[in-house]
Amino acid sequence: MLLINIYLIMKKLFFSAAALMCGTLMFAQSNNSDVDQVGSGNASIVSQTGMTNNSDVDQWGDLNSADVMQDGVSNGSDVDSLGDGNDANASQTGDNNYSAIHQGFGTGAGANDGNSGSITQNGNSNGGHIDQYGDTDGSDNNSSAINQTGDWNNAYNSQIGDFNGSTQDQNGMLNTSWVFQTGDGNYSDEDQIGDSNFSITDQFGDFNSSTMFQQGDSNFSDVDQNGDSNISQVAQGGFYYTTIGDNNVSTVTQSGNGNFSNVGQWIDSNVSDVDQIGDNNANFVFQYGNDNDSNVDQIGDGNSSYVAQGYTGDDNTSTVLQTGDGNSSQVNQYYNSDDNNSDVNQLGDSNSSIVWQHDGALNDSDVDQLGDGNTSFVDQGGMSHMSTVLQDGDLNTSSVMQSGNMHTSTVDQIGNGNGSSVTQND
Repeated sequence: MLLINIYLIMKKLFFSAAALMCGTLMFAQSNNSDVDQVGSGNASIVSQTGMTNNSDVDQWGDLNSADVMQDGVSNGSDVDSLGDGNDANASQTGDNNYSAIHQGFGTGAGANDGNSGSITQNGNSNGGHIDQYGDTDGSDNNSSAINQTGDWNNAYNSQIGDFNGSTQDQNGMLNTSWVFQTGDGNYSDEDQIGDSNFSITDQFGDFNSSTMFQQGDSNFSDVDQNGDSNISQVAQGGFYYTTIGDNNVSTVTQSGNGNFSNVGQWIDSNVSDVDQIGDNNANFVFQYGNDNDSNVDQIGDGNSSYVAQGYTGDDNTSTVLQTGDGNSSQVNQYYNSDDNNSDVNQLGDSNSSIVWQHDGALNDSDVDQLGDGNTSFVDQGGMSHMSTVLQDGDLNTSSVMQSGNMHTSTVDQIGNGNGSSVTQND
């Protein structure tokens, strides 16, 4: 609700700025187009060139098409359609333009299935808004796409129904993308190329999938999924082993069964936070660079977490908390990495933790396991390492291997059938 209120405030500010420009430019160029169509198989084409133009297209029926093309500054376009198989396209070139497409919005339509809407904007400070709603029986097989090129652009997409698809592409700086999907089998794809971009994806329902790609510095991505069999993949900072992408932040929250999350962050000062609550969750976090931070919380059964940080980087930190049965965590902070810290806390049955910090110095590893059948393996290669393992329960096994100078290892086991093996070499 807070995000929606922020968007509405931004929208009001945009229209206020447009109204001020209209006061000075209305006498030069200010064309208005109003098209109302009732029936099936209708087509509407609107082309406007200049400043402060306005286009309003309303279509009621099935298999209708609407195309709006505007070239100029501070233009506005609104397309509303009710029915099945309707297609709405809006193209705007210039700055301070706004385009809105509403499909299945209102009352009186028999159904709102198979609709498609697309917005293409080329310029700065543009806004794109697509809403696709359903009737009482839902809305199936709707698709929407927003493509924006420039800076300070805003893309908003809301889909309510089943089997919806959304694609938003932004190329520039300081762009904002919002996607809200409610229903089953929803799909969302967001691409942002540039610096200081902002992306929010919220999916509620079953079989949801979200893919987010951000390239540049100081990008932010937030993905919230609530339902069953959700999949989220976030890649920030360009392609693998690139030289771009600093200070990226990714937060993924999944609640339900069979969730999967894959977060890749490259180069320096990346932060990733993943929270999974449910059954059969799996998470992979890859961070390549210096000063990376990863926090993974999994609560449920059959959870698995894998974190790899700083292949040749320094000062990485990883914290994994797992609560449930059959949890497994593997943290690798390795190769020529220095000052790494890993904290793994597992509470439940049949938990397993492997921490590998290699070819570095001043590494710290703390593993706490409480439950039955826990297994912990810590291997630290370098010097000045410290490892602390506490196991409380039955059938626990701990093995710590440290090679180098000035190592410290403390293993506390409380319970029956525990085994510990510590090897430290200078």
